[in-house]
Amino acid sequence: MRRRNVTSSSISVDVPSGSIAEGRKPRHREVFDTLLGEIASGRFQPGDRLPTEAELAKTFSASRSTVARAMRELKGKGLLSRQRGGGTHIARPQESSKIALFTPFAHSAAGLGFIGGQIHAHLSELASRRTDHLRLQLVNRAAEGADPLEPMLAAARELIEKGVGGVFYYPVELPQAIVHYNQVVVDKLLSAGIAVLAVDRDIVSFPQRSKLPLVSYDNRRGGYLVSEHLIDQGCRRIAFIGSPYVSSAASDRLRGYCDALEDHGLAVERSLIRTANLEELDGNFCRQLMSESKPDAILCKMDHYAALVGRHLMGMGIAIGRDVKLAGFDDEPFAGMLPVPLTTIRFPADPFTQVCYERLLAQMENPAHPSPGQTLIDIELVVRESSGASNSK
Repeated sequence: MRRRNVTSSSISVDVPSGSIAEGRKPRHREVFDTLLGEIASGRFQPGDRLPTEAELAKTFSASRSTVARAMRELKGKGLLSRQRGGGTHIARPQESSKIALFTPFAHSAAGLGFIGGQIHAHLSELASRRTDHLRLQLVNRAAEGADPLEPMLAAARELIEKGVGGVFYYPVELPQAIVHYNQVVVDKLLSAGIAVLAVDRDIVSFPQRSKLPLVSYDNRRGGYLVSEHLIDQGCRRIAFIGSPYVSSAASDRLRGYCDALEDHGLAVERSLIRTANLEELDGNFCRQLMSESKPDAILCKMDHYAALVGRHLMGMGIAIGRDVKLAGFDDEPFAGMLPVPLTTIRFPADPFTQVCYERLLAQMENPAHPSPGQTLIDIELVVRESSGASNSK
């Protein structure tokens, strides 16, 4: 359809008499409702250019701020598109997209964890605004000791069968020997013409980089900031407890920790860097850590780790925040409600998911040619009593 301009004289305005006290609508709502009626009636067609705010202000005998507010509300409903220097146009109908958040580490929504759950919630909200169809793709639980590759591939086949056009791929953390499973699954999706965006972490381990577009948090800066904070609190022997599985996010946190120590003239001692699964963080682990490494601070890869470690240390008579500083990552809701509130790194979900959505939509326009490159989303240091100080909100 040929784009046409709509003059202000072509807009019919019926302004009711009376005052606001008599039940008259707010002025911007009158403008909003009139323009909405013109769009709904078909008088304005997709692509039509509207009069300027100044012209509409004259037509409605209203201030420009009133007209601007009505226009913002119409744009918020997806009815207008505004381009700098190009004027305001009636928006063309959006085509709904079939997309999915694929989490090969989760067997149920509860298994997403706090950060994964936040990402899913915000992506769902964005999909709803665009009328896209967002699918949460989980995996069937494999038998104990069984190879996890087949359930991962089965989930990928399901996405292909459902006609999904784009996938937010949230990689599973795996032992080094099978970390390539993420690549196998992604290759299957790509071969089916599905656009794939890596979310939060890459599908390969550092220092490698996959060819996928990646949106992740600045985990390295997070590791640096929280480690530097502990150093500023007088700590000189900071232990780091990580995971035995491969994760670019976890390795970046460790790299930030090492950078901070080195920049402040402290040695990176291998005895202070430990790896463990969540279930291994028991009293024996903590007693061994304290007796062998003698840390004055402990930085854990996630808040759940820190909460368990803190509980065992308190059972040993160690005062968190005084005898040993403690910190984590994620700023889970419980972090501020522990007996000693936890210093942590917060990962804002809203800007993260906005960028994820934009990059996946761009990738879906040409899925056969991934646009590599990493986008880093900034993090926040939240200081609480577990590190001997507090500036949390």
